Amino acid sequence: MISKWASCAAPAIRLPLTTLGETDAVLMEDWHIDRVEGFAFVVPKGARTDGASIPRFLWRVCGHPLMAPRVYAAMLHDWLYEGADPDVYLGGAVPSDVTRKEADRCYRALLLHFGVAHWRAEIEYCALRLFGGSRYNE
Repeated sequence: MISKWASCAAPAIRLPLTTLGETDAVLMEDWHIDRVEGFAFVVPKGARTDGASIPRFLWRVCGHPLMAPRVYAAMLHDWLYEGADPDVYLGGAVPSDVTRKEADRCYRALLLHFGVAHWRAEIEYCALRLFGGSRYNE
């Protein structure tokens, strides 16, 4: 699905090996995002996410937090929330250039880009707007 709000391919991600006590998915290659909500990024290899912070009781509605395509949106979102400058970037956009609201909108745009139903993407976006502030690093 090609979205007017996002343009990128799915990156290679290693999911956590829970048998080894891992909790984070890890980006296995630099992820080139040509366009998402007006920004362009290269998320560096090694970026991590613990997945979308979806309460367990909502998994039946939204899906598992580490399943594709949600894990891709969570990878970018967590990287943006960290606010650390990457080694490589496009178009001058680095995480510290992105506000919390813009990061949340990027999450929603990637969900839609990768085929998540609009109503599900909106539920997750609203949850981020309501409860995500405590994890945002300005």
